[in-house]
Amino acid sequence: MKGVKPSQAQTCDRCFGIGYDASGYACTCTAPASVARVGRRIPKHPQPPRPERWRDYLKDLARAMLLVIAAMFISAVTVALMAR
Repeated sequence: MKGVKPSQAQTCDRCFGIGYDASGYACTCTAPASVARVGRRIPKHPQPPRPERWRDYLKDLARAMLLVIAAMFISAVTVALMAR
C-alpha cells in the first residue's frame, strides 16, 4: 500500500492495511499523501519582449495598415467610377 508503512499496515485494527477505516475516512496510521503541483508557474519578474520581437510586431502592424489603406483607396476609386 502506498503511503502506509508495512509495520503499521499489518498491525492496524481500523483499516487492515488498506488506508481507510470503515466510515471511508483516511486512517490515522497512513502517512499524508504527496500532491503534485497543478498549473504553470508565473515568473515573479517577467522579462520585457526582446527588441527584435517588437520590431517584427511593428512591421506586421505597418503591413496590415498599408493593406487597409489600399483597400480603402480601391473602394473610393470604385465609388468614384460608379458615380460617373
